[in-house]
Amino acid sequence: MKLQSLQIGNIKDYKNFQSAFLKDIYLQYAKVETLKIQGDEIADTKHHGGFNKAIFANSCQNYPLWEKFLNKKLNFGAMGENLSLNGMHECNVCIGDIHKINNVILQVSEPRKPCIKISLIHNHKGFTQEIFRSGLSGWYYKVLETGELHAQANITILEKNEVNLSILELNALFFNPKNSVKQNPNILSKLEKLDTLLSKNWHDCIQKRLNNTYDISYMQKL
Repeated sequence: MKLQSLQIGNIKDYKNFQSAFLKDIYLQYAKVETLKIQGDEIADTKHHGGFNKAIFANSCQNYPLWEKFLNKKLNFGAMGENLSLNGMHECNVCIGDIHKINNVILQVSEPRKPCIKISLIHNHKGFTQEIFRSGLSGWYYKVLETGELHAQANITILEKNEVNLSILELNALFFNPKNSVKQNPNILSKLEKLDTLLSKNWHDCIQKRLNNTYDISYMQKL
């Protein structure tokens, strides 16, 4: 497992909005602060950034799937990630896992909820919905210890969270909660055990999804 590619992004102007989603400034090393990688810009501070969303990672193994879906070549960072990780995936990365890259210690905090801007940036109206459906969203890290990252560095798993709720499982629960519970009766119990590790927003959103009260109208417009 290694950090295949390391990148940050600047805010760019699009039709009717601004975004630093595309991470296209490639670095050999970068300083990691408590709330972000130094130099990385954030346009929408309401939905991105902060302690639980300091650094965004994505699996290199997802790229061939998205290239086929979009019918175009993608560079690392095209999915909005600072860290393109080889050998890690939503199916084996779990909430609360602690990873060390160089002298930086990171904890997996939550998946990324895909938004309509991803479809607009990649000029494919179904892309956000496909990320939502597949669960291949990438994941956020909180920074436990600051330091410096180096591209191509190996990744060490310092701790696997005992609840073992993967990013893919959590995304499936969010996407289709009733079906997810049917297929995995223990999943809500696992979710409850993450009360202090997973943000209250995620717990609230899933409860609303179970109650059919969560607004996903923005998805239905894609």
